Amino acid sequence: MRSYIVIGGGLAGLTAANALADGVNKVTLLEQSKHLGGRAQTQHQDGYSLNLGPHALYCGGIATQTLRAWSIPFAGNFPPQGAHSYFVRENRLYSSVPDVSSLMTTRLFSLREKLEAGRLFKLFTDGEADEGETMRQWIDQRMQSQRVREFAAAIVRVATYTTDLDNLSAKAAVKQISMAIKHNVVYLDGGWQTLIDGLRQRAISRGVEIRSEQHVDNLRSLNADGFVLAVGPASVEKLTGISLSKRLPLHMATLDLALRKIPDNSARVALGIDRPLYFSMHSASARLAPDGGALVHVAKYLGDSGADPVSVREELEEYATLVMPQWRQYTQFTRFLPNLVVSPMMASIAGRPDVDSLGLENVAIAGDWVGNDGMLADAAVASALNAARVIQLRQALVA
Repeated sequence: MRSYIVIGGGLAGLTAANALADGVNKVTLLEQSKHLGGRAQTQHQDGYSLNLGPHALYCGGIATQTLRAWSIPFAGNFPPQGAHSYFVRENRLYSSVPDVSSLMTTRLFSLREKLEAGRLFKLFTDGEADEGETMRQWIDQRMQSQRVREFAAAIVRVATYTTDLDNLSAKAAVKQISMAIKHNVVYLDGGWQTLIDGLRQRAISRGVEIRSEQHVDNLRSLNADGFVLAVGPASVEKLTGISLSKRLPLHMATLDLALRKIPDNSARVALGIDRPLYFSMHSASARLAPDGGALVHVAKYLGDSGADPVSVREELEEYATLVMPQWRQYTQFTRFLPNLVVSPMMASIAGRPDVDSLGLENVAIAGDWVGNDGMLADAAVASALNAARVIQLRQALVA
């Protein structure tokens, strides 16, 4: 019997623990906080389920495939569309353009721009980009109109949470957008905590020992045949003493609105075209609020962590008023997260570290910042599965 230790109880850590558990080997998961989940935790308050920022599960991604293969229960629906979905440019609302067929009716573009935007949809659907090409280069080389370029950048933001187009890998971003167009995404009933709870229950049923509130300073204090470090890059450096490559984190500010009632004629979705702003009533698709109520995310994609929280909140409140004028009248409570870390490392043209990049024989890393398979939750799951395979293969070769 071999022993494995997984450090980190988020989506990547729970995936790795499940992948390592076979009913024979000993698997222990150590989480430093009291609760599992990491950035996939859901806060429940007064009947509302609040994720840490707006989350979407990609139907065509490896996370969905793995959850279904492991019979992890989850339910949800596609994002809201239709009469209450908008694009916002220069503080004016335009009906959204969810597909090519709706392009001809929008006032957002001129006729020439509509033709160019139609070509953009096709390019995004095809999902092709050159190796080493930045997202800025991809857009500028293919689109002529400034307004269509802004439109393309807005789509990139909502799919990748990234504003830094000069470093974002076009290959990774366009693949992400193509997957969303072809397979859609879902908002989850009850929030992402349902996934964490399902993975936890499966892990325990397969013999994984889960220990919360376990603070580990270095790996020398632990004894196991293999380790998966499913924590952030700063923690990996602390645990191993090995420096990692430069990281470009993704940040977001989000103002969550818990509404007793949906105001009349309010937006369900409003995507900023000329500003990195986002508005979505996730509860219009998923069970996240009490009957008759609503849960809304108003967010800003941040280029760095240095934004002034006061001015950002004012901007988000003004944006909410633009697309939902009566929101204050119906708000039961709000939650403001001024500097939410979406991921500690973006999918840049420099690439992300591989699961075995530390060069340690019995240690692999996992997380949404590891490996070049997928983005966000899909990157977390893909790297966790790969890390488990690497550790198991190395032990098999030793034997």
